[in-house]
This record gives sequence, structure tokens and C-alpha cells, in this order.
Amino acid sequence: MFGFVGVLAWGIEVPPSRHQPFTFPVSQIRGKLRTIGEPHTGLVDALQDFVDTQNLPLAIPHFYEHTNDYRLYASVQWQTWFKPFAFVYQSISRKMQQLNLPFSSKRVNMDGIIVKVDESLDGRYAPRAWIRKIEEQTTFVAIYSQHTSAQTTYMNIALPLPFTTMIGILYVYEKDGTLHITSSQLGDAGIYLALKNYVWRLPLNEHFTITATSETTLSAIHTMRIFGLPFLRIDYEIEQKQFEIKDM
Repeated sequence: MFGFVGVLAWGIEVPPSRHQPFTFPVSQIRGKLRTIGEPHTGLVDALQDFVDTQNLPLAIPHFYEHTNDYRLYASVQWQTWFKPFAFVYQSISRKMQQLNLPFSSKRVNMDGIIVKVDESLDGRYAPRAWIRKIEEQTTFVAIYSQHTSAQTTYMNIALPLPFTTMIGILYVYEKDGTLHITSSQLGDAGIYLALKNYVWRLPLNEHFTITATSETTLSAIHTMRIFGLPFLRIDYEIEQKQFEIKDM
């Protein structure tokens, strides 16, 4: 949905510069992710690569480094003005199995698994895909990597779409014991669309706020804006899975 909306908005109001040279690495995967590797532990190898974790509760870096050990529950809330677009787009997103969010705000279980992606196919450092589903319907396929520019390390996230890829370059910071991940920052941060060798910045912005609610649970809020107007909010409840210890 986000890529579709971004392309639509870009077509309505083309940015002053049609495309600018970029220096950050871009995933070369387009369309469906067809080849995946073995399971991987987390979205990042070390959250410390992005932000000083000293003032963060231990649950937050543990979630990012051991994501497969957690389960997610999500509640999707579309802004009223945007609901007609979301409703129409559902038929497309179901076929694509990408950016396939429910229209209802009902709390749902969002199962996920992280798997390695071949670096030679993707073209970025240590890519791994977070594949999330709701009732066997794929919701997101996001391929995580990272890059460093001007001494800042960004999350470099690719969401493959037909013939294109949407890219989120996200800046990570800590404030009052809460983790923030945002596209609204100077430098490389932003949301982009890659078509062949061209990359355009889209008039979209997103922000994640992650808070630890206990030693094993977190809450997260994901908000998105287009041309500065809010159109989507997703509330997540994240809890660590309980693993049984079997007697030897």
C-alpha cells in the first residue's frame, strides 16, 4: 500500500528534481522474493551498531537481535479520509502478498519469521527477510540490511514490489529510554522507490516508537504520513515466546 500510495503521490506532484544521485546501497531484488536461505535470529546483529543502547531497557535490543523469539499482535488504524483508498487497494495487495494490511482495526496475531537472503542477489550487506503473515496471508516481506554514511549507521530496508522496490532508509535514536526509528531526518534518511537503476524519494514518512513494558514485553507504534498528512497507524504488542525446557 505504501509504495502504491507513494507512486500515486509522486505522479500527482513530481518532485523538483526527478531523480538525484544516491550513494547508499539499494537492494537489487524486484518483484517477489523467490529464494530464501536458512532462518536467522534477528533483524539486526547488534542494535549497538545504530544507537547507544546504554539507556535502553534490555528488552529492546533483545527483540531486535532475537526477533524470532517474539510474537506480535497488531491493530491497524486507517485515517478516515484514507479508508476508500485502503479498501480499493486490498484486492491488489492480496494478489501481491506485500504491504497487505487488513482494513479492520481488530487486534490480530502477526506471525513472522526471519530468513537469510543471498547477498549476491540482493547486493547489500548481510540481508535478511522478515516475512510476516496474518492468517496465512503474507502481510509484509521486508529485507533488512544496514549502511553507514557520514558516521551514521542507518537501517536500510527493502520491500520488493512488481518491477520496483520501495526502500526505507531509517535513522535510529534513543530518547528517555524509548527507541525511535524514523525516515524524517537529514542525511540519507527517507523513503524511496527504485526502478531499474533510478531512485526517487517519495513524499512519505514513517516513524516507529518502541517502548519496553516489562522485561519480556514491548509496545510499538508505527505511524505513516503522506505530504505531511497522517494516513496510517499500527499499534503492536510484542511479547517474548515462552519456551518449554524438556528433561533430558
